[in-house]
Amino acid sequence: MLKISWKDKVKTTEVLSRIAEVEPQFYRNISRQKMAYAGHIFRGSSGINALLILEGKISGVKARGRPRRAWTDDLKEWKKLRDYTELKRTAEDRKTWRALTRLPST
Repeated sequence: MLKISWKDKVKTTEVLSRIAEVEPQFYRNISRQKMAYAGHIFRGSSGINALLILEGKISGVKARGRPRRAWTDDLKEWKKLRDYTELKRTAEDRKTWRALTRLPST
């Protein structure tokens, strides 16, 4: 789609920005689907195991360097929510979550 070779060292953010330039609808669909799936997980519709995996803590020593970006960081950023608990409480109200999931068409 973007004609980027696997040998090219291109950061993920750069690829996403190129996709947004070329195909803005593609990026919007990805974010909408991620929001919809997150709603299922937070409400427990997809089973308790998915929620346990999302909320689970890993024992052991933290790795050095910059913290990895969590799956929920995108959701908080897109919907301008402060923390995980606010994100989860919003998702539990299905009507509000569906309103948030709908993206404006531009």
